[in-house]
Amino acid sequence: MLDVFITGASGYIGSAITRVLVGRGHRVRGLARSARAEAVVRAAGGEPVRGSLTDLAVLAGAVGDAVIHTAATDTADRPVVDEAAVTAMLAAGPAVFVTTTGVPRARSSRVPVAEDDTAAPEGPLAWLADAEDRVLTADVRGVVVRPPMVYGAGGGPVARLVGQARADGVARYVDEGANVWSTVHVTDLAEAYALLLETPARGVFHAAEASPVALADLMAAVGHAADVPVRSWPLSEALATHGPMAGFLAMDAALDAGRLRDLGWTPTTGDLRGGVVGDLRSR
Repeated sequence: MLDVFITGASGYIGSAITRVLVGRGHRVRGLARSARAEAVVRAAGGEPVRGSLTDLAVLAGAVGDAVIHTAATDTADRPVVDEAAVTAMLAAGPAVFVTTTGVPRARSSRVPVAEDDTAAPEGPLAWLADAEDRVLTADVRGVVVRPPMVYGAGGGPVARLVGQARADGVARYVDEGANVWSTVHVTDLAEAYALLLETPARGVFHAAEASPVALADLMAAVGHAADVPVRSWPLSEALATHGPMAGFLAMDAALDAGRLRDLGWTPTTGDLRGGVVGDLRSR
């Protein structure tokens, strides 16, 4: 049994990891910023630790055998907050530190790319490269997980796409919608974190299903789930309406999870549900 501290334990991904680790016999303590967050951590089987990413003494004091870092602020000082929090937790001496970044660190490609095929994010996400290096070069067994688009259990970014489509009265993809995204079910992602914790693995790992989905197909399924029509719109119009975030809808984000599969990981839940499209169309 490992003594694991999880930041973001009340969140979409963190609570799923908590449930999986507790089910596998580990002790989980989870950072919780509020009474509501504490209740979520308890419901998942964890022990809440009251505090936030800026409470450095709390973070250091909660570190046990391992840390899984999934929390993030949504403020402009996110890089500074993350650096201070991770530095404090690393200094507390865990044997294993698993951190979470994402697809912006991988080269944009319509063909799934491996972990060493990286890109240097620009703008607000430029700090992710340093965030990965901070863990990988520390005196611990450092692991970086790059999740793609996460779905399932009624939450996460795909659920937000459904909510946005309902609010807009239409589900939209950019131009022909031929660009592709990798996806992963949240339960399979949580199992990946557990596997990486329990094996001697170190380094960077993509956690993605084998076949990326074209955005036109994804948004057709989003439209089905939201019960709204599906339309294409030009990138110029999307940018005028949603700003730089619209560019995300036009990018390719295909990840190859070969390293994780070599450890025995299989996205069983996603496969059973027919991937993100099957999951959305089952609603």
